[in-house]
Amino acid sequence: MSILLWVPLAGQELTHDYWPYEDGEQITYKLYYNLGFVWVPAGEVIFDLTEQSETYVFSVSGRTFKSYDPFFKVRDTFVSTVDKKTRLPDKFMRLVQEGKYVRFDSLSFHQEEHKVEEFFGRTRAEAERFAFELDDVVHDMVSVIYHLRSHRPSSLRPGDKIPVAVFFDKEHFSLNVNYLGKENKRIKGQGRRELHHYQPELIEGYVFSEGDLMDIWVSDDGRNVPLMIESPISVGSIKAVLTGYKPSRWGEELEDYPK
Repeated sequence: MSILLWVPLAGQELTHDYWPYEDGEQITYKLYYNLGFVWVPAGEVIFDLTEQSETYVFSVSGRTFKSYDPFFKVRDTFVSTVDKKTRLPDKFMRLVQEGKYVRFDSLSFHQEEHKVEEFFGRTRAEAERFAFELDDVVHDMVSVIYHLRSHRPSSLRPGDKIPVAVFFDKEHFSLNVNYLGKENKRIKGQGRRELHHYQPELIEGYVFSEGDLMDIWVSDDGRNVPLMIESPISVGSIKAVLTGYKPSRWGEELEDYPK
Protein backbone atom coordinates (compact mmCIF):
# COMPACT_ATOMS: atom_id res chain seq x y z
CA MET A 1 0.00 0.00 0.00
CA SER A 2 1.06 3.60 -0.18
CA ILE A 3 2.23 3.34 3.41
CA LEU A 4 5.17 1.32 2.11
CA LEU A 5 6.67 4.29 0.31
CA TRP A 6 8.53 5.33 3.44
CA VAL A 7 12.25 4.62 2.98
CA PRO A 8 14.01 3.88 6.26
CA LEU A 9 17.68 3.64 7.16
CA ALA A 10 19.82 1.76 4.68
CA GLY A 11 23.50 2.34 4.05
CA GLN A 12 24.60 1.59 0.53
CA GLU A 13 26.93 -1.10 1.81
CA LEU A 14 26.27 -3.66 4.52
CA THR A 15 27.59 -2.15 7.75
CA HIS A 16 25.41 -3.78 10.40
CA ASP A 17 26.26 -6.98 12.23
CA TYR A 18 23.05 -8.18 13.82
CA TRP A 19 19.66 -9.21 12.47
CA PRO A 20 16.75 -8.90 14.92
CA TYR A 21 14.27 -11.01 12.99
CA GLU A 22 13.78 -14.72 12.37
CA ASP A 23 11.98 -17.30 10.28
CA GLY A 24 8.23 -17.19 10.73
CA GLU A 25 8.03 -13.64 12.01
CA GLN A 26 4.72 -11.91 11.24
CA ILE A 27 3.87 -8.28 11.96
CA THR A 28 0.36 -6.88 11.54
CA TYR A 29 -0.75 -3.25 11.33
CA LYS A 30 -4.20 -1.68 11.26
CA LEU A 31 -4.53 1.29 8.91
CA TYR A 32 -6.55 4.37 9.77
CA TYR A 33 -7.64 7.22 7.53
CA ASN A 34 -8.04 10.70 8.98
CA LEU A 35 -11.52 12.02 8.38
CA GLY A 36 -11.55 15.51 9.84
CA PHE A 37 -10.85 14.98 13.55
CA VAL A 38 -11.68 11.26 13.46
CA TRP A 39 -9.38 8.33 12.60
CA VAL A 40 -11.46 5.75 10.68
CA PRO A 41 -10.25 2.09 10.50
CA ALA A 42 -9.59 1.48 6.82
CA GLY A 43 -7.50 -1.65 6.32
CA GLU A 44 -4.70 -3.97 7.35
CA VAL A 45 -1.08 -4.64 6.34
CA ILE A 46 0.71 -7.92 7.17
CA PHE A 47 4.49 -8.49 6.95
CA ASP A 48 5.66 -12.13 6.74
CA LEU A 49 9.25 -13.42 6.86
CA THR A 50 10.36 -16.82 5.53
CA GLU A 51 13.97 -17.98 5.83
CA GLN A 52 15.32 -20.26 3.11
CA SER A 53 18.76 -21.84 2.68
CA GLU A 54 20.33 -18.85 0.90
CA THR A 55 17.67 -16.13 1.06
CA TYR A 56 15.10 -14.36 3.14
CA VAL A 57 11.68 -13.87 1.56
CA PHE A 58 9.83 -10.81 2.84
CA SER A 59 6.14 -10.76 1.86
CA VAL A 60 3.77 -7.87 2.47
CA SER A 61 0.03 -7.88 1.82
CA GLY A 62 -2.21 -4.85 2.23
CA ARG A 63 -5.96 -4.55 1.82
CA THR A 64 -8.76 -2.23 2.82
CA PHE A 65 -11.66 -3.56 4.86
CA LYS A 66 -14.78 -4.40 2.85
CA SER A 67 -16.61 -1.56 4.56
CA TYR A 68 -14.00 0.87 3.23
CA ASP A 69 -13.74 -0.57 -0.30
CA PRO A 70 -16.48 1.66 -1.77
CA PHE A 71 -14.39 4.72 -0.84
CA PHE A 72 -10.95 3.50 -1.96
CA LYS A 73 -10.32 -0.20 -2.57
CA VAL A 74 -6.79 -1.50 -2.02
CA ARG A 75 -5.42 -4.98 -2.76
CA ASP A 76 -1.60 -4.91 -2.74
CA THR A 77 1.07 -7.63 -2.65
CA PHE A 78 4.84 -7.10 -2.34
CA VAL A 79 7.52 -9.84 -2.30
CA SER A 80 11.25 -9.20 -1.80
CA THR A 81 13.89 -11.96 -1.99
CA VAL A 82 17.10 -10.97 -0.19
CA ASP A 83 20.49 -12.68 -0.29
CA LYS A 84 21.48 -13.81 3.23
CA LYS A 85 25.17 -13.05 2.71
CA THR A 86 24.91 -9.55 1.26
CA ARG A 87 21.52 -8.64 2.79
CA LEU A 88 20.67 -7.01 -0.53
CA PRO A 89 17.66 -7.86 -2.73
CA ASP A 90 17.94 -10.29 -5.63
CA LYS A 91 14.33 -10.03 -6.78
CA PHE A 92 11.29 -7.92 -6.06
CA MET A 93 7.68 -8.05 -7.25
CA ARG A 94 4.63 -5.95 -6.51
CA LEU A 95 1.01 -6.21 -7.60
CA VAL A 96 -0.84 -3.01 -6.83
CA GLN A 97 -4.52 -2.11 -6.96
CA GLU A 98 -5.24 1.21 -5.25
CA GLY A 99 -8.51 2.71 -6.43
CA LYS A 100 -8.19 3.07 -10.20
CA TYR A 101 -4.39 2.75 -10.04
CA VAL A 102 -3.22 -0.74 -11.11
CA ARG A 103 0.44 -1.70 -11.45
CA PHE A 104 2.69 -4.74 -12.00
CA ASP A 105 6.38 -4.25 -11.23
CA SER A 106 9.03 -6.99 -11.24
CA LEU A 107 12.73 -6.34 -10.57
CA SER A 108 15.84 -8.53 -10.93
CA PHE A 109 18.89 -7.01 -9.22
CA HIS A 110 22.48 -7.68 -10.27
CA GLN A 111 24.08 -5.92 -7.34
CA GLU A 112 27.75 -6.62 -8.16
CA GLU A 113 27.31 -5.24 -11.67
CA HIS A 114 25.04 -2.42 -10.45
CA LYS A 115 22.36 -3.40 -12.96
CA VAL A 116 18.58 -3.83 -12.72
CA GLU A 117 16.21 -5.62 -15.09
CA GLU A 118 12.59 -4.58 -14.74
CA PHE A 119 9.24 -5.70 -16.14
CA PHE A 120 6.82 -2.85 -15.67
CA GLY A 121 3.24 -2.25 -16.75
CA ARG A 122 -0.38 -2.06 -15.80
CA THR A 123 -0.62 -5.87 -15.58
CA ARG A 124 1.80 -8.79 -15.86
CA ALA A 125 0.60 -9.49 -19.42
CA GLU A 126 1.10 -5.85 -20.45
CA ALA A 127 4.48 -5.38 -18.75
CA GLU A 128 7.43 -4.16 -20.84
CA ARG A 129 11.08 -5.03 -20.22
CA PHE A 130 13.57 -2.32 -19.19
CA ALA A 131 17.27 -2.47 -18.29
CA PHE A 132 19.14 0.02 -16.10
CA GLU A 133 22.74 0.63 -15.09
CA LEU A 134 23.34 2.26 -11.69
CA ASP A 135 26.29 3.65 -9.76
CA ASP A 136 25.85 1.59 -6.61
CA VAL A 137 23.81 -1.15 -4.93
CA VAL A 138 20.15 -0.40 -4.14
CA HIS A 139 17.25 -1.67 -2.10
CA ASP A 140 13.66 -2.27 -3.06
CA MET A 141 10.61 -0.91 -1.23
CA VAL A 142 10.48 -3.86 1.20
CA SER A 143 14.11 -4.90 1.71
CA VAL A 144 14.96 -1.39 2.89
CA ILE A 145 12.44 -1.71 5.73
CA TYR A 146 14.21 -4.77 7.14
CA HIS A 147 17.57 -3.11 6.62
CA LEU A 148 16.40 -0.39 9.00
CA ARG A 149 15.83 -2.98 11.67
CA SER A 150 19.44 -4.13 11.45
CA HIS A 151 20.74 -0.66 12.32
CA ARG A 152 21.54 0.18 15.94
CA PRO A 153 19.78 3.45 16.85
CA SER A 154 22.50 4.06 19.45
CA SER A 155 24.84 4.98 16.58
CA LEU A 156 22.67 8.02 15.75
CA ARG A 157 22.25 11.45 17.30
CA PRO A 158 19.19 13.70 16.99
CA GLY A 159 19.49 15.73 13.82
CA ASP A 160 21.47 13.11 11.90
CA LYS A 161 20.48 12.65 8.26
CA ILE A 162 20.94 9.26 6.66
CA PRO A 163 21.15 8.98 2.85
CA VAL A 164 19.23 6.05 1.35
CA ALA A 165 18.72 4.58 -2.12
CA VAL A 166 15.78 2.59 -3.44
CA PHE A 167 14.69 1.52 -6.93
CA PHE A 168 11.15 1.06 -8.30
CA ASP A 169 8.87 2.40 -11.04
CA LYS A 170 11.86 2.56 -13.42
CA GLU A 171 13.61 5.09 -11.21
CA HIS A 172 16.47 5.29 -8.74
CA PHE A 173 15.62 7.49 -5.73
CA SER A 174 18.16 9.05 -3.36
CA LEU A 175 16.53 10.41 -0.21
CA ASN A 176 17.34 11.32 3.37
CA VAL A 177 15.96 10.00 6.64
CA ASN A 178 16.00 12.34 9.62
CA TYR A 179 16.60 10.89 13.07
CA LEU A 180 14.77 12.96 15.72
CA GLY A 181 15.89 10.97 18.79
CA LYS A 182 14.06 9.03 21.49
CA GLU A 183 10.55 9.90 22.64
CA ASN A 184 8.21 8.61 25.32
CA LYS A 185 5.02 8.11 23.34
CA ARG A 186 1.67 6.42 23.87
CA ILE A 187 0.75 3.88 21.16
CA LYS A 188 -2.79 2.54 20.84
CA GLY A 189 -2.86 -0.98 22.28
CA GLN A 190 0.77 -0.77 23.49
CA GLY A 191 0.62 1.86 26.21
CA ARG A 192 3.39 4.41 26.74
CA ARG A 193 6.85 3.35 25.53
CA GLU A 194 10.33 4.67 24.82
CA LEU A 195 10.60 4.83 21.02
CA HIS A 196 12.99 6.05 18.35
CA HIS A 197 11.52 8.69 16.05
CA TYR A 198 12.46 8.76 12.35
CA GLN A 199 11.21 11.15 9.71
CA PRO A 200 11.91 10.02 6.11
CA GLU A 201 11.50 12.16 3.04
CA LEU A 202 8.78 10.90 0.70
CA ILE A 203 8.80 10.39 -3.06
CA GLU A 204 6.80 13.01 -4.89
CA GLY A 205 4.18 11.47 -7.15
CA TYR A 206 0.56 10.40 -7.28
CA VAL A 207 0.36 9.96 -3.49
CA PHE A 208 2.80 12.45 -1.95
CA SER A 209 3.59 16.11 -2.60
CA GLU A 210 6.98 17.81 -2.71
CA GLY A 211 8.41 18.26 0.78
CA ASP A 212 6.15 15.70 2.46
CA LEU A 213 7.59 13.84 5.44
CA MET A 214 6.51 10.66 7.20
CA ASP A 215 6.79 10.02 10.94
CA ILE A 216 7.84 6.57 12.19
CA TRP A 217 8.18 5.44 15.81
CA VAL A 218 10.38 2.35 16.24
CA SER A 219 10.66 0.05 19.26
CA ASP A 220 13.64 0.36 21.61
CA ASP A 221 13.82 -3.32 22.54
CA GLY A 222 16.47 -4.54 20.07
CA ARG A 223 13.96 -5.70 17.45
CA ASN A 224 13.58 -2.21 15.93
CA VAL A 225 9.97 -2.80 14.90
CA PRO A 226 7.94 0.20 13.69
CA LEU A 227 5.05 0.54 16.14
CA MET A 228 3.31 3.46 14.47
CA ILE A 229 3.60 5.29 11.16
CA GLU A 230 1.84 8.53 10.23
CA SER A 231 1.90 9.88 6.69
CA PRO A 232 0.25 12.50 4.53
CA ILE A 233 -1.38 11.31 1.30
CA SER A 234 -2.91 13.13 -1.66
CA VAL A 235 -6.15 13.69 0.29
CA GLY A 236 -5.80 13.74 4.07
CA SER A 237 -3.49 11.47 6.04
CA ILE A 238 -3.15 7.85 7.13
CA LYS A 239 -1.80 6.06 10.17
CA ALA A 240 -0.57 2.46 10.67
CA VAL A 241 -0.56 1.03 14.19
CA LEU A 242 0.95 -2.31 15.19
CA THR A 243 -1.71 -4.78 16.32
CA GLY A 244 0.03 -8.16 16.15
CA TYR A 245 3.49 -9.70 16.37
CA LYS A 246 4.56 -13.34 16.05
CA PRO A 247 6.41 -15.09 17.63
CA SER A 248 4.69 -14.08 20.84
CA ARG A 249 7.92 -12.89 22.50
CA TRP A 250 6.99 -9.31 21.55
CA GLY A 251 7.93 -7.01 24.41
CA GLU A 252 10.95 -9.04 25.55
CA GLU A 253 14.29 -7.36 24.97
CA LEU A 254 16.84 -9.17 22.81
CA GLU A 255 19.81 -9.80 25.07
CA ASP A 256 21.94 -11.15 22.22
CA TYR A 257 21.36 -8.04 20.11
CA PRO A 258 22.50 -4.92 21.99
CA LYS A 259 20.72 -1.69 21.05
